[in-house]
Amino acid sequence: MVISMESGFRSYHPYVQFCYYLFAGFLIMYFNHPIFLTSVLLLLILVNLSHDGGKALRKWILILVIMSAIIILLNPFLVSRGTTILFYFRGKQVTLEAAMYGITMALFIVNILILFISFNLILNGNRFLYIFSKFLPRTAFLIMISIRFVPLLKRRLDQISEVHLIRGMSMTTGSLKSRMKNGMLRMQILLTWSLEEAVQSADSMKARGYGLGNKTSYIPYKMKKRDWSWLITLCILFCLCIAGGTLGYGKLMIYPELGTLDFFLIDWVLFICMIMLVAFPLMIEGREKIRWKFSR
Repeated sequence: MVISMESGFRSYHPYVQFCYYLFAGFLIMYFNHPIFLTSVLLLLILVNLSHDGGKALRKWILILVIMSAIIILLNPFLVSRGTTILFYFRGKQVTLEAAMYGITMALFIVNILILFISFNLILNGNRFLYIFSKFLPRTAFLIMISIRFVPLLKRRLDQISEVHLIRGMSMTTGSLKSRMKNGMLRMQILLTWSLEEAVQSADSMKARGYGLGNKTSYIPYKMKKRDWSWLITLCILFCLCIAGGTLGYGKLMIYPELGTLDFFLIDWVLFICMIMLVAFPLMIEGREKIRWKFSR
């Protein structure tokens, strides 16, 4: 029997976690209302803070801010579509619609990236492989290896660089020929190391009979009653959002003329449903903390 030390959102079944990220990502791309996207952005920041205190998110903050600023500032000057003219810049009209489109596009991209930061923290290699191993075993294994490949090479290159610096083999000082030689030596060591480990991994997989029969999971994830209840709840919230979106609610018409930002009754219903769906990890973590507080 495997005893899991995970708690909160991490303790839920991988299918529930995957459905959460799938539904949240789809709704982010489905609704373009700035109030929807801004509220989702704040919730996703809180979700990442609940995972690891925001350590992973802090590494991306500068990139996200710069990227958003570039999109918001450049789009009105590159696109002249729209009927509400704000001013002219070198004979080219700058419209309110183009500015609003830049804002919504920046919010959309930032929300997706922050959602993927949370995805990488929660759905690790074992969970991701468990979800797709029954349907696409080879593809799931290949994707898992690909996701792991880039950070692994970076860590190895950092280790090689530290050893070379101790030995006085620098790529920043000395002649151009010596720096190129040191750089090529690092790449040679990195490739040799990676290929050697790849051969060892292949031999290990072959010895254990990978791909010869039905695959069994080392970690026996089982759907509990709470997993089923939350999965059904997420599906209901998602279906309500999609149904309302097909009627035109929760969306903002930008071109050719900017629509109203006012909320109607159904807009509020969709807004609450989407907020509840995106805030699912926060509700789980909050409930766990309340239980822990009153159990002491």
